[in-house]
Amino acid sequence: MLHRRPFRNTSLILDLFLPGRGRVGAVARGGRRNPALAPFVPLWVQLQRGSGDLHTLRQVEPRGAAVVLTGNALYCGFYLNELLIRLLHRDDPHPDLWPAYEYTLSELKGDTPLDVTLRRFEMVLLEEVGYGLVLEHDGEGQPLSPELRYGWVPDLGLIPNKNGHSGADLQALAEDRWAPAVRRMAKQLLREALAPHLGGKPLRSRELFRGSS
Repeated sequence: MLHRRPFRNTSLILDLFLPGRGRVGAVARGGRRNPALAPFVPLWVQLQRGSGDLHTLRQVEPRGAAVVLTGNALYCGFYLNELLIRLLHRDDPHPDLWPAYEYTLSELKGDTPLDVTLRRFEMVLLEEVGYGLVLEHDGEGQPLSPELRYGWVPDLGLIPNKNGHSGADLQALAEDRWAPAVRRMAKQLLREALAPHLGGKPLRSRELFRGSS
């Protein structure tokens, strides 16, 4: 479950992420009494098509233990969910993205730095929705040079710009090498790449993260 919000007295409206169907909206009648309807709990669900774009949740049960996230990792998990809600259309299957999401949740509990885990998922997500980063060449088809700097331009990609990102750092990102300078650059680059697809509304998970620091 990506998100839940109250509906009438005891029900919920859910955003679910399903392997064969993508992001699905559903009404869970009496759902506020069901402890399984919580973030990061893997579920078995049975849906019935309802009116409009909302299904009705007929049955639900856990299919495994909840992914327990705490502290900053919890805020990172909320961030992943919010990205999926904002970037995915309902009822648009993304079968390759679903295992990447489950893997990323498990990585948030591990030893990999949280920012590296998030950047990897952001790149996978952008690729899935058709806006993947091209890090092998610039927007004019020329191989990236480690001596040059590049700015990100929506719909064009990386364009030589003396005030942009280091070509050497971009090449390191393409090779999954995460030196401190690459991590700082990747955070800014991914924000630039995601911004056109998020609209003007700020991400609530980012506000929660800043509020915790």
